[in-house]
Amino acid sequence: MNEEIRLDSFEQFFDGIKNIWARLEQPNRIIPFCTPLMLNPTFLVIGTNHTNNFCLYNETENNRIADSFSNEIPKENTFLEHHSKFSVSLRSLVCKVNKDFKDFYITDEWLGTNRCAVQTDSDGITSLDGLSNYKECEKEMDLLLKAFVRYIKPKNVILTGEHACRLYYPKGPVQDMPSKKSIFGKGCTDTFNLIPVKHFSAGRRPKEIIKKITDSIKDGFCDYL
Repeated sequence: MNEEIRLDSFEQFFDGIKNIWARLEQPNRIIPFCTPLMLNPTFLVIGTNHTNNFCLYNETENNRIADSFSNEIPKENTFLEHHSKFSVSLRSLVCKVNKDFKDFYITDEWLGTNRCAVQTDSDGITSLDGLSNYKECEKEMDLLLKAFVRYIKPKNVILTGEHACRLYYPKGPVQDMPSKKSIFGKGCTDTFNLIPVKHFSAGRRPKEIIKKITDSIKDGFCDYL
């Protein structure tokens, strides 16, 4: 795999992600995406990975959602329909931003994926990081994710948490990473907005995240209309 990788269907990206992380030979589910896919969405949200909590209060429903997302491109949008801590926190944050920007709200044009597609328990990717081929898989995933961004051409990419932010920001703490415009690739003049924020988990500095998003809107680094 190289930086000029070009896949030409959502199914190829789905299968490519599955194939990368299958090499870890872990029993965990591999979940490439957590929303339906489309070209030119308003937002692509990139997180760290999925924990096993799509439905906190119903294990049967949680497993149904996770199995579905692992087996095929999702038909449900987890940001709109499910009750994981991440989705609930995202909806709460967007609701607060909406107080100042009335047209800012989650729609089916909000897409979701992760820098690591392997589902884990609450320990997160620390349970995977020590595996001998994890870094190799991560490197290939990073290239594929950037190819995916070039393919779908979102208006905005929200990077949530330090691990996700490292996809585009190699240095510095998240609070020092500026929102900015980035070109889709070599030889391309079209741009998208990068918005790095702290993780959307409940209770983690929501005021900082809200300020980062609102400042990005005011400074012209968040196009949502």
